[in-house]
Amino acid sequence: MDLDFIKEGTILFIGAHPDDIELGCGGLLHKLKQKNRIFVITLSKNQKNPKNQNLVSEQKKCLKILGIPEKNILVADFITREFSYSRQEVCDYLTEIKKKLSPTTVFIVPNDLHQDHQVVNSEARRVFRTQNLLEYYIPRSTVYPTFSVFVKLNKENINAKIKALSMYKTYKNKNYFSKEVINSLSVVNGLRYDLGLSECFTPISIFLN
Repeated sequence: MDLDFIKEGTILFIGAHPDDIELGCGGLLHKLKQKNRIFVITLSKNQKNPKNQNLVSEQKKCLKILGIPEKNILVADFITREFSYSRQEVCDYLTEIKKKLSPTTVFIVPNDLHQDHQVVNSEARRVFRTQNLLEYYIPRSTVYPTFSVFVKLNKENINAKIKALSMYKTYKNKNYFSKEVINSLSVVNGLRYDLGLSECFTPISIFLN
């Protein structure tokens, strides 16, 4: 896939929590880092658990390795697992981001088992319905994958993703942060269409000229 549909302009990646974006499309971020203006938005700092106090700084270190400067990282303060009580505020926040950044393509967290993901996905579909819009894939919380867009990656992209995710010391014991799992998923994702290594996405709307 040559990613021509992304065109020129700002690309926006939206996650509910620190790690969503990097797990779902860390390889793509690294692939695009020198070609496009990229912004990353995380809607929660995930600070209800005192063990998570370093997540925001860990995310910045992670994204730096993937080529995203700190000035392009935005972190809101919605409360983890309570997004459903703030649906309109989430919508309003994303609307302001849309006005400020005018993205041409937006990658959003999937509509999966996590209640916060469901809210962000729904509100992002409302706000960004005139942009190219795709869901990224988070295997741990997805029951029935529906992806049909496959982005070919190289070993450098995957190694950068593995190194970047290792910055999350808070999650060092999570099995889905291991280099073996990250590499294996990229192989499995590419297997179906003989791509080698890949990340997968579900298109919501794609506009072609």
